[in-house]
Amino acid sequence: MKRYLLLICLSILSILSIHIPVQADDNRPVLLVYDSENIYYNGSKKIDSVQRMLTADGLKIKTVMLENYRSGELSDNKYRGVVTLINWQEADLSNDSFTHDRAKFSGTKLHIGPNLQDDELEGLHAKKGMIIRQQLTLSDDGITEQIPYTNRMEYLVDVAGSDKYGVLNTQNVGNQKTLPYGVKVDSNAFLPFWNTSGLAVNCEEKLIADLFNTKTDSRPLLVINNVTPTSNLEYLDKLVDDLYRNNIPFAVSATNVEGNTNQFAYKKYMYSLRMIELKNGIIFMRVPYLYSYTGKEINAQNLKATMSERLQLMVRSGVYPTGLSTPNHWNQDAVLGKVGLKSASNVLLLPDPKTYPKVEQTDYSQEFDKAYYVMSLKDLDKAKTTVSLTKANNLNYTLPTALNIKMPRTLSELRKVEKSVSKSELNWENPAAEDNSREMNFAKMKLEYHAGTYFVKGKFLTVFILVTLIGFVLLIYKGRKVYWDKFKRK
Repeated sequence: MKRYLLLICLSILSILSIHIPVQADDNRPVLLVYDSENIYYNGSKKIDSVQRMLTADGLKIKTVMLENYRSGELSDNKYRGVVTLINWQEADLSNDSFTHDRAKFSGTKLHIGPNLQDDELEGLHAKKGMIIRQQLTLSDDGITEQIPYTNRMEYLVDVAGSDKYGVLNTQNVGNQKTLPYGVKVDSNAFLPFWNTSGLAVNCEEKLIADLFNTKTDSRPLLVINNVTPTSNLEYLDKLVDDLYRNNIPFAVSATNVEGNTNQFAYKKYMYSLRMIELKNGIIFMRVPYLYSYTGKEINAQNLKATMSERLQLMVRSGVYPTGLSTPNHWNQDAVLGKVGLKSASNVLLLPDPKTYPKVEQTDYSQEFDKAYYVMSLKDLDKAKTTVSLTKANNLNYTLPTALNIKMPRTLSELRKVEKSVSKSELNWENPAAEDNSREMNFAKMKLEYHAGTYFVKGKFLTVFILVTLIGFVLLIYKGRKVYWDKFKRK
């Protein structure tokens, strides 16, 4: 009996363990200035992608449309860097105040797209060239990808003493040009265009990491996305079993609900999530789908209550989320970001849907201990490369990157997903083997995941676990007594 009481004491001590997060050295944000959303050509997808990648580099961002920029905003004491994104080349939009302030700014500078100005070329120690109507290929780490047809593209000429990220080749027979894709000269950098998937992402990540915060993450995290209480749990269980058998670590983006939690279907759903945690998987709780939200008004108070209740429901069911999964627009919203994402130290940053509600949109985004830039594993399979990007195990992702697979809805989809993952030769990130902790803080509770172990802290859970352990000991004691009584009667 004493041995069991000792185990209880050790469990309580583990609950009270402390983790102190590391603070960033420079808390000044980066200013992202874009000329246009370019909605007709889905340009908002590029803005979303740039925001997510900068956040994955551990940066706070302020995003401003070029026409809304005000003189004097960009200064050395307010910002550590500026990113200029030209998203609608044909419009040739400009703002003299921004051009003037950027020229005086002595911090880090990145220009994406055309319309390079003289002061930017001076900082890059280069001249400007132009190619018209070309089919290009992009090469990096021994892999070549055919990229979409380019109507017009500026590039750098005579770049001396620069770091280069990827190589572009034109397809002109007899007049082929070899050009750098990403270029960095000291604290100045240039990308002729921005791609949201494929080989270009690796080049973009390397450049941004070298330019701002050097990262050492090199393995992508596999994520099963779109998991909900109404998903086919039989397919989910089979997919998880397949990953477990093949020793593939993974994460799940799982939606929770507040209603019908006493139903058998909900309990079955929570059981499947518990099994995921036992099979080397971790859970990210997906934030509510606001575009289908029919509950209370979306404000800070109601959102805080909703997030807290959904997290507590998971914990009471024995499921311990290690972070949140969110579309990027939550991180660009004062209510959704500061209230809804406050509890997590690490997040999966999903691409934005085409339409979404705006509660209190803000220019500022938050920083996290770890934020993943999420892409589709299927898109890597479809990239026109000489070596499949899913088999290029020498291709590193410099920033935290997650490759997601959608939760299969049919047996055919399940087979395709299993085949896609099994054929992949990527070296997946294993959260259970990393040194850093993942934390969730909500409702006076603290969940911590470190080196494959869950630590639970908080008044409710301390009492809950204590009562459970005492009950467990009493059952064992009673069971032993019944057993010995039977033995004695014999």
